[in-house]
Amino acid sequence: MDPESKAELLRSFHQAPPILVLPNAWDVGSAQALAALPGCRALATTSGGVARSLGYEDGEQAPVEEMVRMAGRIAAAVDVPVTADLERGYGDWVATAQAAWNAGVVGMNFEDSTGGALVDVDTQVAAIRELKEAVPGLVLNARVDVFLRKAGGVDEAAERANAYLTAGADCAYPIFCPPETVAPLVDAIRGPINVLLGRGMQSMQELEQLGVARVTWGSGLAQLAYDEAARVAASSLSSVSLTASPPA
Repeated sequence: MDPESKAELLRSFHQAPPILVLPNAWDVGSAQALAALPGCRALATTSGGVARSLGYEDGEQAPVEEMVRMAGRIAAAVDVPVTADLERGYGDWVATAQAAWNAGVVGMNFEDSTGGALVDVDTQVAAIRELKEAVPGLVLNARVDVFLRKAGGVDEAAERANAYLTAGADCAYPIFCPPETVAPLVDAIRGPINVLLGRGMQSMQELEQLGVARVTWGSGLAQLAYDEAARVAASSLSSVSLTASPPA
């Protein structure tokens, strides 16, 4: 399937039930394992998971070339559409989006904060318009960092989300929105919304009934994998006596 067709398929998943469940991959192996699961229609990447797999930290610490290259390798390794978490575009969001599209990635997260603070709404709207003009087929998930930055509540998040959707974004992502805000956000936002899954969040069935369009885990799946690997290894390591006498 060509990128345009994959992008349109991914975009269509936002428009009607069932809720779009997007497992977050962090390398080719995780992508292939997740894409093979029954019911998996598309994948997302996680900036934190990818960055850490490459030896960097999250928050645009990894070189953009390496982040885009990994996203492209993931997209090439699976048949389903892939959307990438490309943070705030690493200083040149248009060039980053174009590079990702050329690598086979058909969607992109785009953050509205930098340096720990929210970006002015008009600045973000202009950036989204630039992105959509440069790569019109790209499925743009506009991240709304109001709850992450503790810079407001439902009203501020909805105002930003609606501005971004009007500018051309395909989905709004009020990351870290508390469970009790999901219903009012769905009511106030005039378009599809993405919810981050985590402790205390409603069940998948409840989120779908509320009208949430898509859900993701961020770096949560990668962390679960690392935690489980460490747990299994620790169990074996703890059973080995470190005080045993060396062989004669």
